[in-house]
Amino acid sequence: MRKRLVIRYLLAIIIFTTSLISQDIETFVVNKNIDIDQSFNFTIKIKDIDTDPEVDISPILDNFSVIMGPNIGSEYKFINGKKSTSRSISWTIIAKKSGELKIPRLKVILDDKKYFTEELIMNVSKKATDTLATDMFLKIEVSDLDVRIGEQVIITYTFFTRIASKVLSTEFPKYKDFWVEKLFDPAGKQIKPEAWNDIEINGYKYKSIKIYEVALFPLSEGKFDLNSMIMKIETKEKDPGIRRLFWDDPFFDTFSQRTKARILVSEQKTINVSKLTDEPEDFTGAVGNFNISSSVSSNVIENGTPITFYLELAGEGNLSNIGRPILGFPDDFDVFDGEILIERNIADSVSGTITWEYNLIPRKQGSYIIGAISIPYFDTIKESWDIAKSDPIKLNVTKNNYVDNNFKDNQLIDSKDIRYIKLSDTEWKTKNSSNINSLSFFIIITSVFVFLAPLFISPLNNFFQEQSLVFKNKSALLNALKLMKSSDSLYIDCPKAIMLYCKDKNLIDTINLDSLSFIEKIKGKVKSKDVIVVESILSECSQYNYADISTKNSIKIQQKTIKILNKINSYV
Repeated sequence: MRKRLVIRYLLAIIIFTTSLISQDIETFVVNKNIDIDQSFNFTIKIKDIDTDPEVDISPILDNFSVIMGPNIGSEYKFINGKKSTSRSISWTIIAKKSGELKIPRLKVILDDKKYFTEELIMNVSKKATDTLATDMFLKIEVSDLDVRIGEQVIITYTFFTRIASKVLSTEFPKYKDFWVEKLFDPAGKQIKPEAWNDIEINGYKYKSIKIYEVALFPLSEGKFDLNSMIMKIETKEKDPGIRRLFWDDPFFDTFSQRTKARILVSEQKTINVSKLTDEPEDFTGAVGNFNISSSVSSNVIENGTPITFYLELAGEGNLSNIGRPILGFPDDFDVFDGEILIERNIADSVSGTITWEYNLIPRKQGSYIIGAISIPYFDTIKESWDIAKSDPIKLNVTKNNYVDNNFKDNQLIDSKDIRYIKLSDTEWKTKNSSNINSLSFFIIITSVFVFLAPLFISPLNNFFQEQSLVFKNKSALLNALKLMKSSDSLYIDCPKAIMLYCKDKNLIDTINLDSLSFIEKIKGKVKSKDVIVVESILSECSQYNYADISTKNSIKIQQKTIKILNKINSYV
């Protein structure tokens, strides 16, 4: 009895195991040896199923591009009265680069069960473009194949054709280990007829148009293969199966033409990147050809008044990868990092400028010199290190009439702080001496003072209040910057600094306002564009208070606040 039960269990296990492995999955391609511009069909076939499988094809997209698919087919067979079914799913794909490329194992989901295909190895060979034998091709031009880390490389893709054609789709390559800046991208643009150029190659007349252009900046040394660009083109070609009729009119050529989809692949290029040697200690990443200049917003200022120092690096190179230089300013200056502005030259798109802003506040009056600034860079033309150097700048800092430099806090002396010190010797009177005249004179003077005091006290108080308001108005920006400089949480203190500045400028009566009330108060007193910027700063800081937002951008919000306060301060 027990033997029978054991046999039954074994049979059940065998039947269950057979049902699992009965899902026969076959993966195949017609030819494993192909050229880089040759597309092929990749097929997965599964036997004994009646439902469509789910296949995750994303693992192959690193080395291949999908031109078409998936296409699903079904097959039914009856052998000796028994029915067998199968499903096939296929894609038309093309290689992105040459070499031994792997089609990895793919996950197939069928009836909530997971299966995996077999791995395939494809041998992809390079194929030089033979312009003499083709009526259309895609050309890649590389400005330099042997470069240094950070050196600019211009990649240009151009389409050439001798027949009427239409671009159906374009897959632009992705560049790993490079900083990429797009110089020309036709996405979203309508190509006009005048954009095409006429060119003759080997006696054949072609139409050509620039398809894509980028500037690459290598981030590390080594050899890097650039993936090919892939274009799907639709052309109209004569159908050899249709013979021309007795007339010879080009109008009737449309009856003997058929459309055909073609795949164009650019030639693969390899860039050799070598590292920079003997880097200077103060090197911040500049590679190319540059010159530098410096300037200030004003050469004559009062102490405690902010100014902006501009350092501009102009030329051709990796502008976006150059770090902010660390500069030495006079000890009597407070320094705040400002914005970084990058502008590309519209004419050539490969040169431009990068400007670093520094917000300076002089503490003491006097004549100062901001010394010449030197930035080392690797000159790609000379293939050697060079230095870009600016001229020194002279500053004349005058005394601020509203700031008493004897006090560290630079606050106006309050009337309560005034003390009278008697410097002369004390004269002692004898007990019997007469002081009636002195006492009478004192009483008379005191009575007059008490009688006239109200006439002088009120103007004096008004004078001190006016002077205090003037000082607060003058030092509004300084107080706001001091608050942000000593801040432990810029997302909390930047809004406080803005409101404190506006109160000191008499734009609002109190800083105890919510954001909406504050914005309403300053409308009409501050330019509309600046109000929008202030509102965005308050909104961003408010989001930080109620959400888990990274503090990495706190310096950016500080720079943004400093800039808008400087801008408002120029006209308020």
